[in-house]
Amino acid sequence: MQAPKAQILKSPLQKPLVAAILAATGCGAFAQEAPATNYLGLRETVGRTSNVFVVPDGPHDYFYTTSLLGGLDKTYSRQRLYGTADVDLNRYHSATALNNTGYNVNGGWDWATIEKLSGSFTGSATKSLASLSGNASIPTTERNLAKTDQLAAIVRWGGEGLLSLEGSFGHSRVSYSDPAYITQESSADTSSLGGFYRVGPTLRLGLAGRFTRVYQPNAAPVAGGGGFQSETTDGKNLDLTADWQYSVQTNVNARLSYTKQTFSGSTSGDGFSGLTGAIYANYQPTGKLFFSAALLRDAGINATFFNVIGAPTTTTGPTTSTVSLSENSQVTNTGVLGLRYLATAKIAGTLGYQYRNSKTDAADGTTTGTQNDKLQTVSLGLTYDFDRNWQLACNYSHQNRDVSGVGPFTYIVNMTSCSAQFLLR
Repeated sequence: MQAPKAQILKSPLQKPLVAAILAATGCGAFAQEAPATNYLGLRETVGRTSNVFVVPDGPHDYFYTTSLLGGLDKTYSRQRLYGTADVDLNRYHSATALNNTGYNVNGGWDWATIEKLSGSFTGSATKSLASLSGNASIPTTERNLAKTDQLAAIVRWGGEGLLSLEGSFGHSRVSYSDPAYITQESSADTSSLGGFYRVGPTLRLGLAGRFTRVYQPNAAPVAGGGGFQSETTDGKNLDLTADWQYSVQTNVNARLSYTKQTFSGSTSGDGFSGLTGAIYANYQPTGKLFFSAALLRDAGINATFFNVIGAPTTTTGPTTSTVSLSENSQVTNTGVLGLRYLATAKIAGTLGYQYRNSKTDAADGTTTGTQNDKLQTVSLGLTYDFDRNWQLACNYSHQNRDVSGVGPFTYIVNMTSCSAQFLLR
C-alpha cells in the first residue's frame, strides 16, 4: 500500500477551485475582463469564512487581503513577452496564526522564426496558505505555506500546415514550510513528443507519447528512525488529441489517453493502467453570454498539476489562477460547469459548479486502505467596472467535502468576500 500523501485545498483567501481549474485550462467563464496589457494596481479584499481551518465543524473568521498587482504584455515582431504578478498580505481577525504573505507570479515568452519553427517558454511560482487534509486523517489546523514552481518549454514545427510536430518538457515541484510535511514534498519531470494532422481550417488531430516521473525524496520514514526513504512514480501515456477551434469564443479541446503508472522505492503502490483523458469546451451563443465546461480523468500524484506540460493559463482580471494540487490519487474524476453573463458594459455576473471524486490510498495510523473523496463547490460572482481604472467585486462560494473509507470526515465551508481594485494602466 502506498504511503499516504496530502492534498492541497484553496485557502479562504484564494479563488474557489472550480474557477481555478477553468482558468488554468483556458476556459474562462468565471474570468473578469482581462485588464490592459500593462498595468500596476492595488486591491483590498474583506471577507468571512464559515470554516477558517477547513475542518469538520471548524470556527468562522474574518479575513483581510491587501494585494499589489502588476502585468506586462509586449510584442516585438514575431516575439511576445508577457507576465503577471501579485503579492498578497493576508490577515485574519481571530486565527492570527494563519497570517501570511503570499505571491503568484506567471510569465512567458512566445517565439517564432521566419521558417516553420515556433514555441514558448513559460514559468510560474506561487506561495499560499495550504490546507492539508492528508487524505488519511482530519485536516490540520496548523499554518503551512505551500510553494509551487513550474517551468515548461514547447517547440513546434510545421506552423498552420497540414502536418506538424511538437515536443515539450516541463519541470514542477512542491514544498512546504512545515517540517512535519516533508514526506509530501515532491518534484516531477514531464516530456512529450507528438505529431498532428490538420483535417481542415478548424480541426486538428494528434497522436503523442507522454512520460512523467514524480520523485519524493522523503516519502516515508525509515523503520526505527534514521531518516527517510524515497519514492518514484513513473507514468507512460499514449495521447490521442483533437482541437476544434471554431472561433476564439467557441472551441473544444479533447484528449483520450492510455495510461500506465508504476511505483518504485519505499512503498508498494498498486499502480494504475487504463484510460484517462480530458475535454474542455467554451461556447458563446451571444455577445453577452459565455458557457464553459470541463471533464477530467487522471491518475497519480498531483495528476492535474504534474501531468500537463505548459498548461494554458487565462489571465482572470489582474491575477492568473492555477490548478490546485490533488496528491496520492489513484484516479481523480472532475466535472466543471461555468456561466458568465454581461448584464451591461460595466456589470458582469458568474456562476460555477464543480464536482470532484478521487479514489486514494490512505492510512489513519492503525488501518490502511482506500478513501473515496467527494468535493462539490458552487460559486457566484458579481463585478462592477464603474470606471476604467476602478472595479468592485463580490463573491460567494459553498464547498461540501465528504470523505469515506479509511479516516472518514466531512466538512462544509461558506465564504463571502468583496473587494475594491484600482489599476493604473
